[in-house]
Amino acid sequence: MNQFIALLKIEFLSKAARSTKGASLFYKIFKAIILTLGVGVIGFVVLYAFRSVITSCIDADLGNEFVVYFIFIVQLAQLLFGLSLTTKTLFFSSDNDLLKLPVSGRTILLSKVTYLYIKEMIFSLVLVLPVMIEFGILSGQSYVFYLLLPLFILLFPLLPFLFSLVLSVPMMYLIGYLKNKFVVMLIIYICFVAGGFYLYITCLKFILAVLQNGGASTLFSEQMVVSIKSVASYLYFPILLKNILLNYRLARSLLIVLALSIVFCAGILFFAQKVYLKILLKNSEGDGNFYSKKTVIKERSVSKALFFKEFLNIFRSVNYSFQYLTIVITTPLMVYFSNSIASSIGVEGLGKGVLPGVSVLVLIMFLTMGTSFAATSVTREGGNFFHTKIIPVSYTKQVTVKFMLHVIVAIPAIIISCLVLALFNFLSYLDAILIALAVILVIVGNIASSISMDIKKPQFMYLDGKEVTKSTRNVTATLSKGFIIASIMGIGALIVSFIINLPAIYIVLYGFSVPYVAVEMFLLFYKLEDRYRRIEA
Repeated sequence: MNQFIALLKIEFLSKAARSTKGASLFYKIFKAIILTLGVGVIGFVVLYAFRSVITSCIDADLGNEFVVYFIFIVQLAQLLFGLSLTTKTLFFSSDNDLLKLPVSGRTILLSKVTYLYIKEMIFSLVLVLPVMIEFGILSGQSYVFYLLLPLFILLFPLLPFLFSLVLSVPMMYLIGYLKNKFVVMLIIYICFVAGGFYLYITCLKFILAVLQNGGASTLFSEQMVVSIKSVASYLYFPILLKNILLNYRLARSLLIVLALSIVFCAGILFFAQKVYLKILLKNSEGDGNFYSKKTVIKERSVSKALFFKEFLNIFRSVNYSFQYLTIVITTPLMVYFSNSIASSIGVEGLGKGVLPGVSVLVLIMFLTMGTSFAATSVTREGGNFFHTKIIPVSYTKQVTVKFMLHVIVAIPAIIISCLVLALFNFLSYLDAILIALAVILVIVGNIASSISMDIKKPQFMYLDGKEVTKSTRNVTATLSKGFIIASIMGIGALIVSFIINLPAIYIVLYGFSVPYVAVEMFLLFYKLEDRYRRIEA
């Protein structure tokens, strides 16, 4: 037991150390405040949206079905996202030093499993508990409902967690098989992100329909109610959890859930005893075995060689290629769906200025996420950073190549996004051109700002000889800055279009973007040689 508790502490402490190592007290406090405010705002919006959905479901005699579908959707999300976390924690974690300790494979697995379940339960607590409390209030539940809530939260992540454990083994082998097939994995990632965003927009449209609808009678037809009840009757495990929460056949449902858990746990213990340690040792021994490929040395100009080197560093890693391309490639789709939502709200009621404002807001937000990878431009060099100091190429040229690396993917994404908006009549072609130019200026400024931050304070300590897989302070700062700029420009455009007129929004857009990009470009390249020379890894 002492070994188990010690390993569990190591799991939590190691994760906390990765996210706070080298961070100042101000940064930790600032991050905590921003996280609290963000969770608070998102929670308020979610509860406000669910209030109308829950009320409509109760009015249509679909209260129980709401609980069943809510459980099913959240558990499905837990399974999809938890599978990645589970596979990485169990099989691809960087804590190989645990294998040197005098502990069994079973103890290592149980500590990791417990850590994962606690994280899943915290996720359930944050996301599920407020919605279920709101449901209890709106449906007039008795005190028994609230007494059973803690048990419900404890059991809620059980099924997706156990399934993620079972599926993590084939997922581990699949990842190993696709490890060097970067194009295939990149396509899978892009499809996954696009599909997830499509589902999110579909749910958002439904919630908006509920908010705009006067009553459940017009939203749910009699035939639809029958279909919803029929489909819900097949969701067996969510029904068991619903029964536990609503005190319906409590003992029977609880016994079935516990019996399933015991069967799964027995399988996990058998796996831990017989297989897990062998897989860990095999993965550890294979860490240094990379595929080899015969290459032909080609003579290139300095600029071409630098570009080739940067692209090679990105596309030899699935993590880097995902960060570099996925969000940028899916931006046109995200912008289209966002404007579709804005149009469904009613352009006539809000004015035509809502679409340019929404377009600017969404474009800058998503491209900020896509180009935040620039905030690790220097950090990513890792142990190779000293090569950048000694090669016979100016630091200015090296940084310019890193800068252009992000510009050449961001600008086409902006142009294609605005072209899509024009083709589907969300914007006129003139508005699309003017918005594209303004957003290009802002994103170029953001890229310059991100690289400047990394030159000022690169965080080589996060690397430990491996890839940068965690969000660094510079990435967090870049995202925060980009979201603030997106809000200022997007909301500013909306307000100006209401108060003055639609063409006046371009005073806001260009009044900010032109000086912004000029200042950031100046700060990036001013005395760059001296600033880069002073970097100490």
